[in-house]
Amino acid sequence: MTFKFKLQPLLKHRTLLEDQARQALAEAMSEEAALQQRMDRHQSGYLAMQEQFEDKKRNGMALQELLIYERSLKRQAQELKELRTKAADLQARTERQRNCLTEASKDKTLMEKLKSKKEEEHRQDMLRQEMNHLDEMALLLGKMRP
Repeated sequence: MTFKFKLQPLLKHRTLLEDQARQALAEAMSEEAALQQRMDRHQSGYLAMQEQFEDKKRNGMALQELLIYERSLKRQAQELKELRTKAADLQARTERQRNCLTEASKDKTLMEKLKSKKEEEHRQDMLRQEMNHLDEMALLLGKMRP
């Protein structure tokens, strides 16, 4: 008699949930990395503009140009601040997805351990039945011999 795990559909479902959690984590990490690259590029552009502004201030510039630079720098600083806020949100999302994956993995592992335990119990039962059968045969053969 072969072993059939009665909770196999549940194990399959938990495996699916773990795979989905792993995929969601990968997507969150990818979005976080893409945003980090965008922030790095924005930060570099901001620093380059700030350096250019300082150079022009030292060499002298028109008031209009000074105002344009100041507005541009303020706008870029605000955008950078918004990107940092978004990055913090994405980091929190990534952490939540990581926790979900951890829980899903634990649930699946528990089901796998239960399955292994039930398989071992089944194997032991089969061995015990076989031993009982062999003992009965030995008793019958012993009674048949004078």
